[in-house]
Amino acid sequence: MTVHPMFPPGPAADKDRIVYAEDGLKRESSAPCQLNCPAEIDVPSYIALIGQGRYKEAIDLIRMDNPFPWVCGLVCPNPCESWCQRRYLDKALCIKDLKGFAAKMVCEKGPGYTIPAPKNTYSEKIAVIGSGPAGLTAAYFLAWEGYPVTVFEAMPEAGGLLVTGIPEFRLPRRVVRNEVEAIKAMGVEIVLNTPVGGADLTLDHLRKQGYKAFFLGIGAWQALKLGIEGEDQYPQVLNALSFLKDIAFGPKIKPANSVAIVGGGNAAIDTARTCVRLGSQSVSIIYRRTRSEMPAHFEEIIQMAEEGIHVHQLTIPSRIIGSYGKIDFLECVMATLGEPDETGRRRPVPIEGSEYKMPVGAVIAAIGQKPDLVNYPGFGDLELTKWETIKVRSHNQQTSVDDVFAGGDAVTGPKTVVEAIGAGKRAARAIHAYLRGEALPKRQPPRPRDMVRPILMDYHEKAFIQRQEIPLIDLDRRIHTFDQVELGLDEYAAKEEAKRCMRCDICERCGKCVEVCRDRLGVSAIRFHHAGENSLILKDYVHGLPRCIGCGACVNICPTGALQMVDQGDQRLILMSGTIINRIKMEKCEGCGAYYISKVLLKHVEKLVGAPEEAFDRKLCPDCKRIDHAAKMVGMPPDFTEIRRDRAAAATTP
Repeated sequence: MTVHPMFPPGPAADKDRIVYAEDGLKRESSAPCQLNCPAEIDVPSYIALIGQGRYKEAIDLIRMDNPFPWVCGLVCPNPCESWCQRRYLDKALCIKDLKGFAAKMVCEKGPGYTIPAPKNTYSEKIAVIGSGPAGLTAAYFLAWEGYPVTVFEAMPEAGGLLVTGIPEFRLPRRVVRNEVEAIKAMGVEIVLNTPVGGADLTLDHLRKQGYKAFFLGIGAWQALKLGIEGEDQYPQVLNALSFLKDIAFGPKIKPANSVAIVGGGNAAIDTARTCVRLGSQSVSIIYRRTRSEMPAHFEEIIQMAEEGIHVHQLTIPSRIIGSYGKIDFLECVMATLGEPDETGRRRPVPIEGSEYKMPVGAVIAAIGQKPDLVNYPGFGDLELTKWETIKVRSHNQQTSVDDVFAGGDAVTGPKTVVEAIGAGKRAARAIHAYLRGEALPKRQPPRPRDMVRPILMDYHEKAFIQRQEIPLIDLDRRIHTFDQVELGLDEYAAKEEAKRCMRCDICERCGKCVEVCRDRLGVSAIRFHHAGENSLILKDYVHGLPRCIGCGACVNICPTGALQMVDQGDQRLILMSGTIINRIKMEKCEGCGAYYISKVLLKHVEKLVGAPEEAFDRKLCPDCKRIDHAAKMVGMPPDFTEIRRDRAAAATTP
C-alpha cells in the first residue's frame, strides 16, 4: 500500500528528484546529523518528538537503531553535532543532551522502555563474547530478529568499558544497569564470570554445544606501555584501564598525593579527574602535543581545568626515577611540533637539552590499548591487522572465519561507545543474513524512521532561541564526590532546544526554489548559502524574506514539500520545514470579499505585463472577474450575491 508523504511534493516538481518511497518516507536520509551518526539514528525525528513532549515515542524511535539512548545521552562524543546545519546560523543543537533528557524522563518518570517483541522465531543459537556496547547491541538486534542469544562475560558485571572504564561522575552505574536490564528483558541470557577464548572454553566448545554464529565484542584490554626507563621497576607505575577498573570494582584509594597521567584522550582525563576525587593533591597530565590537539571530548577538557588539573603541553616523558621501591621523579623533555605523521597530526620532536624532573608519587599510562588476542587461542585462526586488531569486512563485520563476526575496540582499537554500537548493529544484520543463507548486506545510506510534523513557529523566534547551557553540580561537590557532574536539560530547556532544529530531514537543499525565484521570476527572494562543501542552508531567519511576492512558485517546484504556502485570513504564510519564513498581506476581492492574492504579487504582475494602472483598479478574484466580464457582455451590473453566499457557507463548514 502506498502511503502519501506528510509533505507532498509540489505539482511542478522534477519527478526525477522525488525522494519519497511508497511508505511515505524518504529513500535516503538528507539530514547530515543522521548521515554522520555511527548508529544511524533518525535525529531530526526524535528531536521533533521531544519538542512536542512525546518523550516515549522519541525513545522508541531511538531504540530502533540504538539500545543505549541514556548511555549515549551522557557519554557520546556527538559527531552528529559537528554536522548540525544550525551551526552555520549560530551554534549546533545539543543533540546528545536531548537524547539523554528523553531517556531520563521515560526511565525515571515512566513508563520505561518498550520491550520489542521478536519479529520471528529461529532455532539457531548465537553466542556473543563480551558484554560491552558492541556485544550487547548485537545481542539486542539478534534477539529482536528472534534468535536465542547468550552473552558470555568475563567480568562480574555486564557493560564492559561502560562500567569499568568510564567513571560514575560521567556515567552512573544505574544508567548502564537500566539499559542492560532492558536488553535482558528481550530474552538475552548474560553469563557472567565466564571468559571465552582460553583453553577452558573455546569457540569450538561452543560449536559443539550447538551455537551457529559468534560475535566477538571482546574490547581492547591490553594497555600500551610507555617504553621508557624505570617503567617496570616501580609498582606505582599503572595503566589507566586497570586503575579505573580497580576503582570501579574495588576500594577507592588514591595512588599517591602527586600523580602524573601520560596521554591526552578521554581515558587520561577520566583517570586524572578520578585521582582528584580520590584525594590526590597534585594531578598533572603529560601530553606530547598541545591542548588544542588533545583527542578527548572538549567538555571534559574544560571540566578538567576547572577541577585544578594542569596539562603539561609539548612534553614527552623520558625516564622514571625512584628509590627504595618508590617513584620520586618523572623526567620529561620538552618538544616542538614537526612534520605531520601518518595520522595527519604534526609529530612532536624532542628539544635537545630541555630535560627537567617532575616530582611525582605515581605515573599512570593512558596512551592507548589493543586487543589481547595472543593469550586467547580459543578464538581460532582469526586474521589480524598490522595493529593486532581483528580484521573484518567493514560493511558487515565478518572475520576471516565465516561464522565469526566482530566489532568494537577489538576491531577498531580504542574508539567511542556509539561507534561500537554501530558495529554491533551491522554485525547483527550480517549474522541474520548469514544464518538465513542470504547475501551479506552491503553498506547502505540510512533512511528516516519517521516523518514527524515540525513545530510551527515564526522565523524570528527560530532565529533567536539560543543553545541551552548544560548545568553542572557545584565545583566543591565535584572534586570531593563521584556524583554525576552534568545535570542535563530540564523540560523547558529541552523543548526550547528542540525548536532550534532546522529539520534537514525535510528539505533536500537542492536549490530548485532559488533557481525558479531568481531565473524565472527575477525576484531572488529566497537565497541559500553554502554550508560546507556539499550542502546549502537558508541562513536568513532574522529578516524573513523581505523581497518575497508570495507567488508560490517555490512551493510549486519543491520536490520534498519542505516549502508550503498557507492562506490565513488576510495573510499568506510561506513555510520552510515548518518555520514561517514570511507573512504577506493579501488583497481582498471587491466582489465576494475573499482574500485571493498577495498585494506585492499583484504589483509585480502589473509591472511585469506593463498594463495600465486602470486595468487593475478593480480588485477581483478570478471567479468574480468572470462574473464581472459576463455582466459587461450583456450590459448589466455584476451580481456577486450568490458567490458571497457560497464563500460564507464554505468559511463556516468545518
